[in-house]
Amino acid sequence: MKRSVANLLLIIVTIIWGGGFIATSAALECFDPFYVLMIRFVGSAMLSFLIAFPRLRKVEHKTLLKGSVAGVFLFLAFAFQTFGLQYTTASKNAFLTTTNVMFVPYIYWMLFHQRPSYRQVIASFLCIGGIGLLTLKGSAISFGLGDFFSLICAVFFAFHIIALDWATKSEDVLVINAMQMLIAAVFSTFCALLFGAPPLRIGMQAILSALYMIAISTCLAFLLQTAAQKYTSANSASLILSMEALFASIFSFLLLHEKISLFMIFGGILILCSILIVEYHKVDKKQNSTKLETDDCYSDVGDHNAFLRNES
Repeated sequence: MKRSVANLLLIIVTIIWGGGFIATSAALECFDPFYVLMIRFVGSAMLSFLIAFPRLRKVEHKTLLKGSVAGVFLFLAFAFQTFGLQYTTASKNAFLTTTNVMFVPYIYWMLFHQRPSYRQVIASFLCIGGIGLLTLKGSAISFGLGDFFSLICAVFFAFHIIALDWATKSEDVLVINAMQMLIAAVFSTFCALLFGAPPLRIGMQAILSALYMIAISTCLAFLLQTAAQKYTSANSASLILSMEALFASIFSFLLLHEKISLFMIFGGILILCSILIVEYHKVDKKQNSTKLETDDCYSDVGDHNAFLRNES
């Protein structure tokens, strides 16, 4: 798979998640937040294992371990996002969650000693500015307990993106995805039984929303993300996945008839510019066409970063 195709898959993931925002909102009207997590991950784990079943006979222990690590970070990210939503506004939670784009290059640097390029630093700040214009409304200067939980959530989402980058490079993505869904399902079920409350009544809209979350927003979306991250970098993935905020605003405008301001349009432009800065720039003509620049330049041969040097 070419890197351009992998990035396109990540854009499809953000479109799915943007539409899934509406389905999740509908499900939360009936289910407790932790029950929503349990439903989406248990259902998705069943589908993911059904898809990966032919590959499980020859699976190695290291593959299961890598998928489990990704699953732990995935659950922690969603759990802290849920805690954050209980104590802060949805717009601030959305903004702070997507600040993972700021953490990925520096966590990557800390773990694998690959310094982020100036291009990546500039792109991350542009992306954060764009997300802020898209999501922040009203008073957003205060910082409370819910905001702290949301920020922790962003850190765990950053670790999840990096974990997938590490886990997928030389492994079967179907098995990796199935394992991360299973681990997230186990922990989500525990939290739902411990902290949540079962619904008193379940309507048809809640059922349809839950089915969309299971099959599309979770199983399909994370399968596409896992497959795509095998052929692109963690930094690029975090930037592209931040477009979820852009597509959530678009779907809210189209389906919920929410207003879009000039600031929101400008925010979307900043996000797109941040991705273009990292992904598309001129490559030195003297550089061998089979190599990539160390600062994540765009190339058809895929990502040749520290993970590939260490893992492949």
